[in-house]
Amino acid sequence: MSNTSHRLSKWVWYLVPGNPILVRVVQGMSRRPRHMWLRLGYLVVLLSVVLVGLLSGGTSQKSLATLAKGASTTFTFASITQLLLMCFLSPVFTAGAITQERDAQTFNILISTPLSNAQIVIGSLLSRLFFVIVLLLAGLPIFFTTMIYGGVTAGQIVRSFGITGATAILTGSLAITISMIRVGTRKTIFSFFLAIGLYLCVIYAMGQWWSATKVSAAPITPGTGAQMSWLAAFHPFLALDVALNRVEAPDISLVGEYGPLGKYFVAYPPTVYVLMTLVISVMLVVVSMFFVRRCTRQGELSLLDRIVARFRPARNGGERTRKPRAVWANPVAWREAMTRASGSSAGATRTVVIAAGLIGALVLLAYYLKESSLTVDQARMWLAGVVAVEFAVALLIATNTAATALTREKESQTIDLMLATPLTSRYIIWGKLRGLVSFVVPLIAVPVVSLLIFAVCDLIRSPAQRVVYIETAVWIAVLLVVFSAYACMLGLHFSLKNKKTVRAVIIAVGVMLVINLGAFLFWEAVVERAGVSGAALAPATPFTAILILIDPLRLFDSPADLASHAISVRFTAAIGSLIFIVVHGLIVYAWYKSMVRNFDMVIRKQSGQ
Repeated sequence: MSNTSHRLSKWVWYLVPGNPILVRVVQGMSRRPRHMWLRLGYLVVLLSVVLVGLLSGGTSQKSLATLAKGASTTFTFASITQLLLMCFLSPVFTAGAITQERDAQTFNILISTPLSNAQIVIGSLLSRLFFVIVLLLAGLPIFFTTMIYGGVTAGQIVRSFGITGATAILTGSLAITISMIRVGTRKTIFSFFLAIGLYLCVIYAMGQWWSATKVSAAPITPGTGAQMSWLAAFHPFLALDVALNRVEAPDISLVGEYGPLGKYFVAYPPTVYVLMTLVISVMLVVVSMFFVRRCTRQGELSLLDRIVARFRPARNGGERTRKPRAVWANPVAWREAMTRASGSSAGATRTVVIAAGLIGALVLLAYYLKESSLTVDQARMWLAGVVAVEFAVALLIATNTAATALTREKESQTIDLMLATPLTSRYIIWGKLRGLVSFVVPLIAVPVVSLLIFAVCDLIRSPAQRVVYIETAVWIAVLLVVFSAYACMLGLHFSLKNKKTVRAVIIAVGVMLVINLGAFLFWEAVVERAGVSGAALAPATPFTAILILIDPLRLFDSPADLASHAISVRFTAAIGSLIFIVVHGLIVYAWYKSMVRNFDMVIRKQSGQ
């Protein structure tokens, strides 16, 4: 009996606390300056949110009730910021756990060791989640500062950290599972991030604005009129709203119609969300254990591939043939555009996004044409939001695709073949940029077509007020092309500077998100309620351009003010769009010239490492 307990305790020890992978990664990566700067940046963001919230209203001649309300609002913003950061950082850390082993060609050595599948999976997961948990614990003192003036309880902080930690564990477990099941996660990592983003946005929108998801027994929040959705148990931000008392959950005695189990989902959504995500995480970890050593058989066809091959018709006696295709004058640009659009994960994602965007625009148009469903102001607001989401997805795809443009050549060692040809650095970079922009143009066409549908519809119907004008669609189309070129140049920059695809994609997407979010928040504060002059300044950033050019009501205090300045707004918006198109185009061209000058030096430096 003692021998059995000793073996069991030894197995548990080497499974979690003494796991060789966990010990190696924690000891090695904890000393890297990159992780120190990441922790510092995370804490600076949280501290900035808290300090700005606490100090913005001042503390002189304020009652305790006012100070407590301000501290509660600050805590809410800090909790939402922390949850947003965890939704991005957790899969960033864990998704690279297996791919880094494969990139360094040490994964085959790892699975040849006596380590079990459970040790490999749990060690890889916990070694990366260790850094996430450290970030959470490091931010705990910052959150306790919001309790100084009252309005925030320790229970709210615990619930907020519980939801954030459970979300980090779930996204991390999902990333590890994908890494284990799919060989070469470099091709699926962006789709993984996109799926998380779409899930968070779509489910949150349904929980906020779809009346069919509302719980009738839940109290209505005074002032905002918000009511809890039964989707709160399945979404971190909806559950966080309940945990922070932004919406109230109904008493369990009032929701008996949801069944013996469903009533707990409705009455205690934060608790159910945490428990459910932990259970799902355990299930994902167990499933991924069965694929650790199976994924090493890279040359073998999977069951699905064998089934598809059985029903695929043979051509020319089994010989592989391909129809001749006309190549552009710049073959690098043609290869970049055509290979991305056909057969790759980015091409499949592009097709899905295009179809979803067009369907969303048609559904919105149907609601607008239906009498008393949407007013002109409501349709304009929804259209601006839809176009902003569509272009945000296009920017993510453009940045991700561009970040793999050169690292893919480096990893497959085809960059040496390109450099051995007469192709110059200018020819290569211009070809990459042109091909990437050509690949993204269909994505840009989706929001432009959405705008044109409404513009043409109003032109035919001739209502008293129009949702959008045709020239607005033209200016936005040109602006989106320029901003997409920005995203492609950003991705190419990090693709040139980095040798590995995963690292280039993560850094490029992260920088793009931070820059666009910061620019939008700052510039929106500048142009909001700025009147006619705001229409000229709005095209300076992508999302202020979309939201304000489509919905200029944001510039004025009332619809009557907008109606009285409608012609001036259209004229100044055209002038501002033309100016910023030229300015941004010159910046992109200068960036392109700089990359051409540094191309040979960077490639030679990397080849010497």
